[in-house]
Amino acid sequence: MSDANQAPDATVDDDATVTGTYQKTGTFLHSSAAVHAGQLSPVLDKYQVHKGQMESRLPPHRKLNTSCFRPEAHPTQVVRMNLDDDLADNLARQLRCQAVIQESFAAASIGSYFPVSTMFENCVLFVPSAKRFYDLNQDIVQEHFPEVETAVVNAFIVPAEKRPYGTHAASSIALQIPSLVKKQLGFPTEYRSFHTALTPTPLSRQPFVIFEEAELEAPNLPFVYEKTLEYGLEGEEKDAVDKALYLFLEGQLSEIDLPSVRDFLMAMYWAKTYADKPSPGYYCDSRVGDALVFDNYRAHADSTLPRTAKDRLTIDLRCFNKVLYPKGMTSGLDFIVDPDERAYQARRKWASIEFLLATLGYESVDEFLRLVFGGTRRAADIDPFGLMTDLQFGIYNKSEYHLLDQNLDDHYERVEALYDRIAKEGEYFLPERARQCLTALSEQPGN
Repeated sequence: MSDANQAPDATVDDDATVTGTYQKTGTFLHSSAAVHAGQLSPVLDKYQVHKGQMESRLPPHRKLNTSCFRPEAHPTQVVRMNLDDDLADNLARQLRCQAVIQESFAAASIGSYFPVSTMFENCVLFVPSAKRFYDLNQDIVQEHFPEVETAVVNAFIVPAEKRPYGTHAASSIALQIPSLVKKQLGFPTEYRSFHTALTPTPLSRQPFVIFEEAELEAPNLPFVYEKTLEYGLEGEEKDAVDKALYLFLEGQLSEIDLPSVRDFLMAMYWAKTYADKPSPGYYCDSRVGDALVFDNYRAHADSTLPRTAKDRLTIDLRCFNKVLYPKGMTSGLDFIVDPDERAYQARRKWASIEFLLATLGYESVDEFLRLVFGGTRRAADIDPFGLMTDLQFGIYNKSEYHLLDQNLDDHYERVEALYDRIAKEGEYFLPERARQCLTALSEQPGN
């Protein structure tokens, strides 16, 4: 990499916090985002719309209610986490076993992120050492993010010869509602990630990328749409952003496709906004245990770097300050006015949890709840969203049932026994009960 593409080397202070600037990747936000927009645009083909009806529901026939939250900016840091060799090895082993399980159903039509994934907030079920990492690093999180109220573990792999998810940033259901944005209700006003390397991440290994110089903002989709149109979109691009916003505003997107359509519009926005003011990507040539501590509202990730023959493994602590809600509300679910729809989403959440537990050999959700909480606890007694946060529905504050704060030793014994079998046999097959749960979940309305 030439000197023009490299910032000054970072330095290490006595407190093991890396300071200074990062190295440039040679990529830029506008071009990386444009590629991601192209990767996401096929989701729009799943929906048929009447062009005349669509145009009647968009500007100039409709006034949009726009908003844009701009958090206080905090520069990205590199921090050493508590991660010894044994813990790093266990995390890597468990992540690879977890990936084998996900591969057995990732091609299902219901999608791999929502509501069923072995990663993101669900990884607490599948990665025993993730809880140990969480426990060992609470003090470090508190030191660098004193406002933290809730932390969630996300552990994942970017497999060899594949690409990471493209350029995106955090959002929230409440960030779409201008009145809540003005009052700063329903979403984290501070949202940091401790994105920790479990494998070295030189430029040749598709490292995690942050667009540090881009504006820190969290706009709603009407704002994104209006700003993108200011660049004079034409033809297929104009048709695509029109369709994306129309489907969103009219509530026609399934909960599976909504994140992809949101990320498509954001990627188009960045592609046009930064075309004339290039914003470079930065990465850190991380050692195992180095964490990039960054603001999740900042544009990050890049799927345009060359593929690598080696996996990249990561464990991420996603951390929020305490989220305040409007009077009478306790989570983003309360923004769903229809009580039948709220009840449906609770049933769907339990169905997704039931499926995930079935992949680990459980015969029922109640079996898991009794193992973790003791007594005669049943699904009927617990809000399923209280077990983990759920970013799709704006559920951030942890409850008394937050799994990362429970004793999960008995559950993890079962997980480790399964992983030992996977390692020994070299393969994994979905249990019949899991197949039945997956079929039932796939048949639920809304897919």
